[in-house]
Amino acid sequence: MELSSLFSSLGGSLGDEILVWAVAAVAGFICLIAVVNVLDMFMDNPNEMG
Repeated sequence: MELSSLFSSLGGSLGDEILVWAVAAVAGFICLIAVVNVLDMFMDNPNEMG
């Protein structure tokens, strides 16, 4: 298998699917960090609402 044929096969629908899942994983990770930060903020200051 030549290297050019490997890159051409990855440029098809498989490459698009990998790109979509990578973007979804990064977005999910950012959302998880945001949720953890919000929960940490509420845990640190339970009596100082507002």
